[in-house]
Amino acid sequence: MPTKHFTTITCLCLLSLLLAASGCSTTKNLTKKVLPDSWARKVMTNEADLKKRAMIFPFVDQAGVGPEMTKKLSHEFYQRLRKTPNLLLYDPPDGVFSTQAMESPQFGVVTSSKLVDIATDMGMNALIIGVLNPVEIVVHKTGIWPFDGWKRIFTVSAAVNVIGTASKTLIYTDIALKEYDMSLAESDQLDQENYIQKITLEALPDLVHKLGSILDFKVSDEPWTGRIVAVDGDTIMINAGKEVGLENEVVFEVYSVGESITSGTGRTIHLLGETVGEIKVTSVMEKHSLAKSLDGGPFKAKQFIRLKQ
Repeated sequence: MPTKHFTTITCLCLLSLLLAASGCSTTKNLTKKVLPDSWARKVMTNEADLKKRAMIFPFVDQAGVGPEMTKKLSHEFYQRLRKTPNLLLYDPPDGVFSTQAMESPQFGVVTSSKLVDIATDMGMNALIIGVLNPVEIVVHKTGIWPFDGWKRIFTVSAAVNVIGTASKTLIYTDIALKEYDMSLAESDQLDQENYIQKITLEALPDLVHKLGSILDFKVSDEPWTGRIVAVDGDTIMINAGKEVGLENEVVFEVYSVGESITSGTGRTIHLLGETVGEIKVTSVMEKHSLAKSLDGGPFKAKQFIRLKQ
């Protein structure tokens, strides 16, 4: 048996023994620690404890590909993410999003807190914003003397950014890129504008597909965070239901709304506060559920909830 196949089978056998000895809540984390990322994707079902509601925005076109191509790529990205088991996708309400609502969108920095507040009020866990970046052009010396030479390198790229509604911060970002290079003499003969348009239209569909293929796996790392919607006597309403896979008897830990701090970039970061107590689901509806207190309190609207591990 080839060494590579033997090693793979050995690792998988060891993993099965470890998972058998561990609880369900630790399976995903343990898998990622034991196996390389590429293997973990193959053996994991990739189903989160609860599905995450995500508001997904059209790509921001900084590459200059135009509205039609941008719409097409946004649609393909959306369709790719719809196939993932971990995400429930929602379109933003009409008229709430524009490029003016963002600052340095290649880094996913949302300047309008209203945008995040709208998503939070709609019960979203995250906002997903993609960016088609302008082509970068650099000149590098490549090769080893006496075969070295100067080349012009064109980099086409697309990025995706995920902003968590609980913390109102960037929780995940990724970039996919493709490089094209040629000698300076050859590139000097080009119609550079037409060449950039050609390689951009050629590369972006594959780059967008690549981003969609890995996003669900990465976003599932982030703990599902919901909120208490209302409290009426002993009855507690939370913003999770059948839609996200919630069932009766599930126990949540409740956290107070923590302090807000300002980062070095001027962004406001919202932290979870102290543990308030625990609640248990008693009745599950489509998008909301009712719960009762198990321990601690007092419980109030807008407090955060997370699955008890």
